[in-house]
Amino acid sequence: MPRRTLRALSSPRFRRRLARGAVLASVVSAGVVVSVLFWNTADPPPSHLSDRPAQIFQAPLPVKLAPPEKRELIAVAARFLETAVKRQHTEIAYDLVSPSLRAGTTRRQWVDGGEIPVIPYPVDAARWKFDYSFPDEVGLQVLVFPETKSDFEPMVFNMSLRAVSAGSARRWLIDSWTPRAGSGARQSRSEGSPFQIAVPENGERVSARLGVGWLLLPVLLLFTGALLVPVGFLVLGRQQNRRAQRAYEASRN
Repeated sequence: MPRRTLRALSSPRFRRRLARGAVLASVVSAGVVVSVLFWNTADPPPSHLSDRPAQIFQAPLPVKLAPPEKRELIAVAARFLETAVKRQHTEIAYDLVSPSLRAGTTRRQWVDGGEIPVIPYPVDAARWKFDYSFPDEVGLQVLVFPETKSDFEPMVFNMSLRAVSAGSARRWLIDSWTPRAGSGARQSRSEGSPFQIAVPENGERVSARLGVGWLLLPVLLLFTGALLVPVGFLVLGRQQNRRAQRAYEASRN
């Protein structure tokens, strides 16, 4: 250790200043720890509670579709593909879709064959797979094949149908028509080929938020250093005092 450093450490005034600095650093570190752990501990504003009965959402229970109802659903879906999706006689498709899918368009727009809120596709053949079925809503996965001269690839679309009216007037309307994510399908057109849709592998969710422990680590290191530094200087000062005492006693002898 350089002589200047030893002289500074042997100075009582320097050691007192160093101890004061260490105490100040400890106080600052403690303040940072308290601010991190007890940030925004004020009482939350009073919440206005209602004495009305709580409205609890109850998910509809799935139902099993009878063969006649399945045939009816497929017939509506096929008619939708032949008209709205292929852009042929779109005036017919207006009565096949729900107000939600119409998205504010008028019958005149569908009759004129203009811009309608349905994703087009040159359908040549299609296969169906029931995705879910509730009393008033049914979901289908539709595998469509393009026309021979088309540059399109086979695709999978999600289709939902919603029931309207009741009794003998009950009927199904197309409520949504969206491409399935990653729906590039390589399937045969033959009836014997299974309709299987590739599902992306489940990825592990990684949180991007740091825990409180990581935030406190630098503060704890600073706090520990602030405590160890003065202790080290005190030990070093005592050792120097003992050496000086032994040297003084030896010089007297």
